[in-house]
Amino acid sequence: MLQTIIKVGNSLAVTLPKTFAQKANFRAGDKVDVDANADLPALYVRPAAKSTLPGLTPEFKAWLEDITDNESDIIKALAKV
Repeated sequence: MLQTIIKVGNSLAVTLPKTFAQKANFRAGDKVDVDANADLPALYVRPAAKSTLPGLTPEFKAWLEDITDNESDIIKALAKV
């Protein structure tokens, strides 16, 4: 789904298409967790209640980002296999 980034005050925003929001059960005012990876570039948006899965501690996320940054060539090569 192709969306347009819009300016909202001093921030940028992307709207969710109605059909997707309905299927995902997103409602206005819901809290969401947004993870951003500028290297890909990619955004991951999920309901806040599902963002705190066991084992996904801040330390684990930092370790994973470190591995991703330091071993990006290997990860890209493996992705082609």
